[in-house]
Amino acid sequence: MLYAAPHFHYCVIDGRIVGLDLRAARYFFVRGASADALLQLEAGDADSPVPEGEALKDLLKLGHLTLDPSKGRPLRRCDAEPATSRVEWPRLRPRSLDTLLLCWRLVTTRMRIATGSLSHVLRPVEKRASHMRICDIQTLKERLGRFMASRPSIPLPRSCLLDSVALYLFLGDASVDLVFGVTVTPFAAHCWLERDGLLLNDELDYVRRFTPIMRFRP
Repeated sequence: MLYAAPHFHYCVIDGRIVGLDLRAARYFFVRGASADALLQLEAGDADSPVPEGEALKDLLKLGHLTLDPSKGRPLRRCDAEPATSRVEWPRLRPRSLDTLLLCWRLVTTRMRIATGSLSHVLRPVEKRASHMRICDIQTLKERLGRFMASRPSIPLPRSCLLDSVALYLFLGDASVDLVFGVTVTPFAAHCWLERDGLLLNDELDYVRRFTPIMRFRP
């Protein structure tokens, strides 16, 4: 039996397999026998057996798959459902302490992004998540409003990964997901935050262009 390594995620777009390697922050097309095997797996039901190792030997050789169940998870594409609505946050005035905290979050996240490893970028998220609680929706909106009030005063260019990770850490809500998505015509990648089908930091029409490849909740 084969299992997906922790760093490997994939989705299916128009009959093509798109993979994500968190170690190198790299998206790629899975081709040949490995792509055929994954498409065959996805065409079956939830109980369909995983193809034999020979059919997926390329992914196994690259370390994207493992034979050890303790070091992997079930081999399935991301099954994230698209967000159904968008959270509206209150318009607030920036607070000095919020701005200082957010500046630190953004700077440290940017430094991690510069390493070129998504695994490294997501490490603080995993660490912080173990200390988070589930917030009520009003608390979440209030924290989101505080983030949006302080962000314009910090002179760092916005990017989906930088701002989504910093916002995740700022919100401190254990029920929030960091979602990564891709398109193939043309190829593009994007990420955003959701909670229970609610989009937190983007526009619905825009994120619906992307097929989710990973839903990250530590």
